[in-house]
Amino acid sequence: MLKKASVKTVRAAAVLTVFSLICKALGMFFRLYLSGRIGSEGLGLYQLILSLYSLFSTFATSGFLVAVSRLAAEKSEGKSELQGRAEAKKVLYVSGIIALSVSSVAAALMFFGAKTFSAEFLKDARTLVPLKVLSLSMPFMALSACLKGYFIATRRVYRPAFASLFEQVMKISVTVFVFSTAMRTSTDIGVLCTGIVIGVTVGEILSYLFLAFLYLFFTPKSKGLFPFRGAKESATDVLSVTAPIALSSYLTSALHTVESVLIPIQFGRYGGGSAKALSDFGMIRGMAIPALFFPFAFLNSLLSILVPELSRLNTLDDKLLRNRKVQRIMEFTVTFSIFCGGVFLFFPRDVSLTLYASDEATDAIRILALVTPFMYIETICDGLLKSIGEQMKTLKYGLFNSVLRISVILTVIPLSGSFGYLWLLVASNIFSFVLCFCRLKKVTAFKLNGFSHVFLPCLYTFLSGTVAFKLADSFIFGAIWQKTAVECVVCILVFALLFRLSPRKGKAVEL
Repeated sequence: MLKKASVKTVRAAAVLTVFSLICKALGMFFRLYLSGRIGSEGLGLYQLILSLYSLFSTFATSGFLVAVSRLAAEKSEGKSELQGRAEAKKVLYVSGIIALSVSSVAAALMFFGAKTFSAEFLKDARTLVPLKVLSLSMPFMALSACLKGYFIATRRVYRPAFASLFEQVMKISVTVFVFSTAMRTSTDIGVLCTGIVIGVTVGEILSYLFLAFLYLFFTPKSKGLFPFRGAKESATDVLSVTAPIALSSYLTSALHTVESVLIPIQFGRYGGGSAKALSDFGMIRGMAIPALFFPFAFLNSLLSILVPELSRLNTLDDKLLRNRKVQRIMEFTVTFSIFCGGVFLFFPRDVSLTLYASDEATDAIRILALVTPFMYIETICDGLLKSIGEQMKTLKYGLFNSVLRISVILTVIPLSGSFGYLWLLVASNIFSFVLCFCRLKKVTAFKLNGFSHVFLPCLYTFLSGTVAFKLADSFIFGAIWQKTAVECVVCILVFALLFRLSPRKGKAVEL
């Protein structure tokens, strides 16, 4: 039975990964299109806009997806199908009302405060109109988060995946349409950023409408459901989960926003002027980091499926099954993360040229590849801790890390520029990894074997990267993407072969 459930989990994760990789591939092609249209300076301005947008969108949506998926799963556990569905829908309805209220406040604050934020905080008048446009998307984002949480809890995980793909396609299509019609001859990056955020906002609205359509017409009805009977209790439950997560997200997002605003300013103090500062900021935040997180799609899909499963197991008095599940997840995560970091370390220039038709991000990708495994593992640990009720710990870790980063940005970055910031990212991500990893290890007692789970993946990654580098170097390719594709495929095949023949005897990791 457990094996059958594991197969279903892996199959669902694989399907979600396909959707996620398609979305990320589209996103990468879109960034390639944008980098050619607005350049790294434009990407820097766009990232600056997103830094404030992320703060308000966090306020509007934070905690609702996790709360709905976790509470709906917990409240439906042990009940009949009809009763379980009714309890899950009650959580959805109550969460939707709270989410709509909170997101409407966030949207109003951002819309009416856009002038002040653009002039006093971001210090760039070109951000005014984009901020107003983006504010319109927030209520739709919040309601979408609730619906996605409900679908995940009720094991209809493909619907959020369809919605995300639909949203990405719409966002890109609308942006390209606006660029090729109303902004065809424009070279003003402020105007062009407005075109991008129009696409983002329309994509969010259409994504919500798509999810609402799936819920209304393709979800079984619950006869006799009175969603507001016991609403006070449900609201208390929802707030008990969302409040710690939201508080953590609000504070860390606020600190991240301050950090994002400070970085271009500190880069400018190092030298080169505001245009160079925005360009460096766009190169790191808009090019290097998205490239490094491209393979994370599989782990993210896996986590979205396993959060409600872990929440169900966490309700049991005996935590053995929960801890065993965490053990399997961490074994897989560490191996996968080491491999991905190694690939980026071997081929940073080819990745940069393939994704952005420029080697501008090469050095950033090379340096951050060293910390990629820690970033992946820390993100998974953070999600697992939240799924078992450890939100307050992740809040403390996030706050402490953000304060340290801002302190270094204020004191060190004016003396070292973008190079110093890259090494700050390395140090801070390792620090955050240690905190989350150790806490998860303490509360779940999972164990990793240093030889089989760390040394061997490192060795196999080195061998597979060496074989791929030598093999690809011996051929002449018509385009750089062909070379990069061959390198990645050879790495995967050699690593899989070595892993299969390893001392673990090729035993599959059961999730």
